[in-house]
Amino acid sequence: MVILQDILIILGFALATSLLAHRLRVPNLVGFIIAGMFIGPFGLRLIPNTHEIELLAELGIVLLLFSIGLEFSPAHFRRLRRVVLLGGTAQILLTIVLAGGLYWLLVAPELGRSIFLGSFVALSSTAIVLTILQQKGLIESPQGQVSLGLLLFQDLAIVPLVLLVPFLAGQVEADPRSVGIIFLKSLLLFALLYTLGRWGVPRFMELVVRTRSRELFVLAVLTFCLAVAWGTYKAGFSLSLGAFLAGFILARSEYSYQAIANILPFKDFLSCFFFISIGMLFDPLFVWRHPVPILGLALLSFALKTAVIFGVVRLLRYSLRICFLVALSLFQIGEFSFLLAQEALKIELISRQEYQFLLAVSIITMLVTPVLIALAERWQYLFLPGRRPSSSESIRDRLVIIGFGIIGRALRDAARRMEIPYSIVEMNPETVKREKKAGEPIIFGDATYEYILLEAGVDQAKVLAVTIPDSQAVRRVVSLARSLNPNLYIIVRTRYVAKIAPLLRLGADEVIPEELVVALEIFVRSLRVYLLPEERIDGLLKELREAHYSRLCPSGRRQQEERP
Repeated sequence: MVILQDILIILGFALATSLLAHRLRVPNLVGFIIAGMFIGPFGLRLIPNTHEIELLAELGIVLLLFSIGLEFSPAHFRRLRRVVLLGGTAQILLTIVLAGGLYWLLVAPELGRSIFLGSFVALSSTAIVLTILQQKGLIESPQGQVSLGLLLFQDLAIVPLVLLVPFLAGQVEADPRSVGIIFLKSLLLFALLYTLGRWGVPRFMELVVRTRSRELFVLAVLTFCLAVAWGTYKAGFSLSLGAFLAGFILARSEYSYQAIANILPFKDFLSCFFFISIGMLFDPLFVWRHPVPILGLALLSFALKTAVIFGVVRLLRYSLRICFLVALSLFQIGEFSFLLAQEALKIELISRQEYQFLLAVSIITMLVTPVLIALAERWQYLFLPGRRPSSSESIRDRLVIIGFGIIGRALRDAARRMEIPYSIVEMNPETVKREKKAGEPIIFGDATYEYILLEAGVDQAKVLAVTIPDSQAVRRVVSLARSLNPNLYIIVRTRYVAKIAPLLRLGADEVIPEELVVALEIFVRSLRVYLLPEERIDGLLKELREAHYSRLCPSGRRQQEERP
């Protein structure tokens, strides 16, 4: 029961500090780090045994990298390959050379420690930066895409950098045989995973999805993630690399969006343990005793890394504004630098005191990241004048269709003819597979998940058409969509007239009941038998429709009319 007590303490402090962070308008991750500082061995010492917490934190990192891999499909890589390969390589190498060179000149001419320090400074915080960009809706912006490309390369670079640490300490001889073995193992691993992703995973996931069981789908995704991570670990690589590759493989399938939606609660819960474990390593008294060197190193790291990133992005021919925003987003020393520092500490490449210095500098840079990103958004047009970018019309005018049955197809056809941009969410795997091959903008997913609606573009769309027959799911979709986009026009299909008023109260703008539509259609066809003029029939139809709607849902209608 000790572990339960520890988890309760952690969650309690995490909740309190997250509420404070929310009031101060900073990311929850900052609150998690502060919570760890309070309850850790350098604070109130409420958690005497941190081993179990470290295990949960490692699971959080695995799921974090898995979710990044899921969002990093081959198509995404092709679109960002210039930023990832050229920009990422230049940023890592330049930072290692400059930071390592400063250590060589100012501290000690030791090659191994110089390269390690440069590598430590080169890595930024994927978790903090992407969280902030997602919250601000900037992932698809130019600065968001450049930041994502550089961060993805850094996440890939952590693996060879960790493998490099023993060589830097002189504990492993860099003979051709050992290098050849590592290369051969890497080749075999990637060949196996490619085969798995090309033929094994699609068939396996299709088999799982056909069961239409949400629990089985979640179980299959988690099992696949942990199995690949464990396999790469046994092959001598990191769990983080395995988790990323597992996500990358699954990203090739149509089910990646639903996989992310299902994984997010687990990832968010376990990731909080990772950031709390970081805070537990932080010693505030150490900072109190050495304020000048720690703040000096933090400022030096900020200046050097900002200059490098600004220069690299400029070389990629982006505007000064984008260079400015990206540089002030990625200046911090990230969470994967801790992995490097822990490996270096284990093999005594650095001392315990040096480890605390590095830890203090990195946590300080992480804590000020949200503030500087917010300031960068305010300053960008002050120092770099120019036209403020507007949202894409194609995104703002989008029609989002939930369900691709007869109604969904009819809406798609109408949108095509009128040249209205649209996206589709569908749960039938065969339909998604067939339509995706035909080039339709369709994603597999359950629209009752916030992530699925965001991927479909609901937060910036103009109209949402909910055509699915499941009344419980419809209620959840309407409520969630209204919270994501208050200006969205929501049209809903329902089976019974009794459901009209509740759906209007939840946020729907129009509700189309099948009962009433069928009744009115039968009425119109009956009148045509009597050879009444079409104008007379249209007038009667309009009167009956308005009368039925006002009688069936007067309160909902008033609420609808009052909504701006």
